[in-house]
Amino acid sequence: METDKEPILKAARYVYNFDRMAYYNRGARKAFSIEWVEDHTEDELRRAVEEPNDSDEWQVYAEPRPPQRVIDKFLAEINAR
Repeated sequence: METDKEPILKAARYVYNFDRMAYYNRGARKAFSIEWVEDHTEDELRRAVEEPNDSDEWQVYAEPRPPQRVIDKFLAEINAR
């Protein structure tokens, strides 16, 4: 799915997962649902992308927030690649 905000994500080395409709970056340990990206401004997206993740946990930006089991399955899939 191509969005006008995709260059921000590509520049920060986020990969799009077509099946889950989400962008993720293993190194940053962050994932953004396409809905979250579409519902926020470019500045909000830049801030979220640039904000450091100082934990060992993934930061998942999604609206509406899916059940934890769905998030866990998604993270297991992308960590296995």
